[in-house]
Amino acid sequence: MDINELFLWIFGGGTVLAVIVSILITLICTIVPIGGVVWFLLHRKKQSDQLRQSSQTWRAISGKVLKSRVEVSGGEMTSVSPRVIYEYEVLGRRYENDQIKAGDKFLRMGSSRDAYQTIDRYPEGMDVTVYYNPANPAESALER
Repeated sequence: MDINELFLWIFGGGTVLAVIVSILITLICTIVPIGGVVWFLLHRKKQSDQLRQSSQTWRAISGKVLKSRVEVSGGEMTSVSPRVIYEYEVLGRRYENDQIKAGDKFLRMGSSRDAYQTIDRYPEGMDVTVYYNPANPAESALER
């Protein structure tokens, strides 16, 4: 069987094989993207969990909330998230950050209700406890 006969058999007379090939292509085009999304989410969750775990050893220091607001973005798919900017000082150096919960930079999920409750907990001007990484004081969070 030469290449032309094979081609005809696969795409012309080989309807069973053509159906099998099209099903395989459809499955691959469906499973690969879904698998990629699942892998990405699991990877981000692992990073988030690791940072939350390591934050348990971070040092606590006093800080102050500079800005506190709910940010709304998007059009038809609106996203509502809390934004709390706070300052703190470590060894004479001033830092600002907006990380509320350690690990949220990798994976954060919450409702608009959660966003408003977070803002209520951290109003502007409030003195807060800031947890910072002693190996990198610029890395901090208000909650472990």
